[in-house]
Amino acid sequence: MLKSLNFINRVTGSSLSKTRNFTSQVNKETWDKYVVSNKKPVVIDFFATWCPPCKQLEPVLVKAVEDYGKCELYKYDISEEEGFHEKFGIQSIPHVIGFHNNKIVFEFKGAIPASQVKKHLEKFDEHLGEK
Repeated sequence: MLKSLNFINRVTGSSLSKTRNFTSQVNKETWDKYVVSNKKPVVIDFFATWCPPCKQLEPVLVKAVEDYGKCELYKYDISEEEGFHEKFGIQSIPHVIGFHNNKIVFEFKGAIPASQVKKHLEKFDEHLGEK
């Protein structure tokens, strides 16, 4: 957990000590473990450290996932591994995709308001049998 929080602090400069649903970066090698095989819904934030809208979205996304509490959040830095993200049709960032049982439940592009992020996260409820 401390490693995850340190990652958040490095990326955003924020101190989110209560965050429980955020794990550090996922990459091509860890994708199957954290996304494909995960029983919980997963949100992947495709980002780059040089991207201002990505930095703007990140605290909104972290808070929304924390409030929702039923999914895990991972970040994928497209600058570190070129090509892998292209299989998801990602051409601009930030680009966020919600997965459950290895299927895309939702996706959105850009730094959107918290209310819209929440609506996307609530789409997981149908897959969890809660609506």
